[in-house]
This record gives sequence, C-alpha cells and structure tokens, in this order.
Amino acid sequence: MKADSSSGPETTNLKLEASSGEIITNSTDETFVFARRLGEELAGGEVFLLKGDLGAGKTVFAKGLAAGLGIASSEVTSPSFTLVNEYAGRLRLYHIDLYRLDVGIHDELGLNEILDDRQAVVVIEWAERLGFVPERATLIELSWLSENQRSILMR
Repeated sequence: MKADSSSGPETTNLKLEASSGEIITNSTDETFVFARRLGEELAGGEVFLLKGDLGAGKTVFAKGLAAGLGIASSEVTSPSFTLVNEYAGRLRLYHIDLYRLDVGIHDELGLNEILDDRQAVVVIEWAERLGFVPERATLIELSWLSENQRSILMR
C-alpha cells in the first residue's frame, strides 16, 4: 500500500485494510496521519512494538496514535529518560521507551501490569529490548527508504 501525498497530509489516502502489511509514507506528516487513523480505531488492550533506527519515525508514530486517542500530540514526548509516560485520552496510553535499558529488565519496571491493562493502549519504542513478545502485540517496523520516505511494516 502506498500513500497518495498529492492532496496533503490531512486527506492522504492511507488505507487501514489489514492488520498486517506495508505502508509507504512520503513525509513525517503522512506517518503521523496513518498512526492517528489507526489510533481512532483502537478499542483498548492493543500493544504496539515499535522497531527502527534512530530517526525512523517511532516517536512520530506514537504521537499519531496519541492524537487518534484524543491526546494532544504536543503533549507526547519520547520517554527516553522517564521510561514510561502515561496519557489520558479516549483510552489511556502508555508510551514506553526502552532505548536506555538492557534486554529483559521489564520485570523490574512493572511493565507486566501495564501490558495486562485491557483498558489502555501500549506503545513501546525500541521493543526489541523487551526480551519477549507480549500477547496481543502488533510489531511495527519503521525503516528509511529515503530522506522523507518511510516503510511501515505491520505484523
């Protein structure tokens, strides 16, 4: 699936036809809009595991999900130093960043309770450091195709 960027980010033709597949976005705005539209469809209990290099768009994706949950994207920052940020919206959002942690340290952080919260949406940046794949998880791999273009692979 490709994004049609000819009409701008607000009217971009980003389809959410399947829970898996590849989306190509042509700007950070398109990445944000795709994630926002996805967030608008969430019911709670979803876990998103974000993987990708620095600058690939993980935080932009998290901001878009937040916007889809009715949370101001300007409020959403990467929790690199706090590890977990919690936001209130239509559903609670837990935004977790494991960049600075060793693999498998989740037990010490209380992440199991967060992952079990069926009334919330959980998004984890640098998810490969979690050390396991939680139940109900959707893997989102963001990768550079060019300076502006990104591949978003969902599975």
